[in-house]
Amino acid sequence: MSVVVPAFLGYDTVLAALDSWEAQTCRSQLEIIVLCPTGPSHPLPHGQILVETGSLLLHEARAAGVRKATASYVIFAEDHCLPDADCAEAMLHRLEEGWDAVGPALRSGTPRGAVTQGSFLITYAEWMLPTRGPISCLPGHNAAMRRQTMIDMGPELEEELLAPVFLMRRLRSEGRRFYIEDQARMRHFDVAQWKKSARIFFIVGQGCGASRLRHASGFTRGIHAAIAPVTAARHFARGLVHYLRAGQRAGFSLQSLVTAGFFACVWACGESVGAWKGTARVSQTLWIGEIKPVSREQVQEESALTASMLPAAAPPP
Repeated sequence: MSVVVPAFLGYDTVLAALDSWEAQTCRSQLEIIVLCPTGPSHPLPHGQILVETGSLLLHEARAAGVRKATASYVIFAEDHCLPDADCAEAMLHRLEEGWDAVGPALRSGTPRGAVTQGSFLITYAEWMLPTRGPISCLPGHNAAMRRQTMIDMGPELEEELLAPVFLMRRLRSEGRRFYIEDQARMRHFDVAQWKKSARIFFIVGQGCGASRLRHASGFTRGIHAAIAPVTAARHFARGLVHYLRAGQRAGFSLQSLVTAGFFACVWACGESVGAWKGTARVSQTLWIGEIKPVSREQVQEESALTASMLPAAAPPP
């Protein structure tokens, strides 16, 4: 399995993510491909492959990573989503059954605070434990999918990777089979600052709007802009459903729903703007919404805080 890790702010900014992939129990079965504008001044560890992306945009760099990969399956890893040590092994076992794509079960790596909880609710709570089995939708990031399917897209691959969620929708429309594996688990780290998070959602929304309507007429784009409240309601409803299904039992507060509602509105506004701007203009800034590396220090701090929130073990009898 090839793991494609974007390092657009420099190789050393994604060390925490690389640590988690290097620590996989099936490390010998993984090929780690690092997408970096320029190579680091030090040699890469054995088993890592550097793709110097230069001035390539993020979606173009990911396509280059797919073409560089040699494994049968590819994961578009995020620099702020860290797999548990046995995550890749569980995914590989499930892929042996013939699924076209297998996704992980996700949990928040920053579970304290309404901002990070709200962010997680409307982005990844759909794949939050408890969940397992065949599924109609997987995240465009962090799921393993067949490399050859993407190679067969030829020059269309770059366009599909503007917003990878639409790549997944295309695969589903072609009859591909998806599975979510509850033994393959990852932690997703969200930004804790209101202003920065809002900007991220606006940019993500632009990517979704531009990709969703890239072949639409001006009239259709106008209609989409006019129904922004409906788009916001749809995003919020998704968060609410999964708050009731899993978020509440995971300790997410009611305030996180307020935050999710706000971010849903920002996302919808971004979609309306992106629909008008088009993919060519939107693609220049999409990396801002996706490149947000978590540091080793942040991982250690959040892990310690999360551990302190767990109930103390009962003393032995």
